[in-house]
Amino acid sequence: YFPKVKKLIRDIGPDVIRAHGPWHTGSLAVYAGRSLGIPSIVSIHSNRDEQRRIEPSLLLNLVLPLENYALSKASLVLCVSDYLHAYANRHGAKQTYTIYNKVYTERFNADRSYERSGPLKALSVMRLDRAKYPECLLEAIAPLDIHLTLIGQGELEDALRRQAAQLGILDRVDFIRQVPNSEIQAYYDRTDVFLMATHYEGFCIPVLEAMAAGLPVIASDTGPIPEVLGGTGWVVKKAPEAFTESLSKLSDDIDRRAALGRAARTRSLQIDGPIMEKRECAIYRALLNSDKTDLDQMLSEKRRYVN
Repeated sequence: YFPKVKKLIRDIGPDVIRAHGPWHTGSLAVYAGRSLGIPSIVSIHSNRDEQRRIEPSLLLNLVLPLENYALSKASLVLCVSDYLHAYANRHGAKQTYTIYNKVYTERFNADRSYERSGPLKALSVMRLDRAKYPECLLEAIAPLDIHLTLIGQGELEDALRRQAAQLGILDRVDFIRQVPNSEIQAYYDRTDVFLMATHYEGFCIPVLEAMAAGLPVIASDTGPIPEVLGGTGWVVKKAPEAFTESLSKLSDDIDRRAALGRAARTRSLQIDGPIMEKRECAIYRALLNSDKTDLDQMLSEKRRYVN
């Protein structure tokens, strides 16, 4: 593949090569770029070292040489959170820069009422796999008068349904396998609180979507999530009882839910999609600047996100 990709890129003649992820695509992009004298950008979206610690596997070890090569030889490594800089640097990255994942607040209705009738409505959007720890949320709501909507699919789907039945809450959990992206905001609109329990993340887009929708957020103290929340949500230990305790405090406290939700919306506006677009455009322009002065200045002053 390496010679084929190099030939293809030579034929295209780009000014810069952009790759998503440090493994196959990243190593191919960096190899071609170095061979042809073209700057290469590799973006990283997850802390693979943390994944190796939590989910050790042969595959993760086999791709490590590609990871090291791509991150150490890329002209620039784009991180989707400040949290990922340390991971990139451990693998030899020379120049790193933060561009948050883009969520567009204009898609979400922030003019919400924090009044509620009936059980508190909770929402979580995630892959249903071991990395995301969805079983934590089922245990958390079991002792409370809460209805949970869980949007996602994955290897744990059947096990989670069995768990809900064993906990006696199957009638209080809606399992929705997938929702078109153009319709997801409607689910945030109908919710009182957003929950996220997860073992490792690079960013966590659903948390920022919930913030854009003006929802109070309760999330585990994982990687970049406190950074994304910016002090506007409740960060708790990755344990069902921690979520239960926070939910019980929020359930009947409309003023606290409203304060958290409005603060979250304000924070989301500070890191809105168009702001990130301008930031990314600026780094591309600087990278392509022939004397690299702008790039050196940007990387020295604002390689991490400054809000």
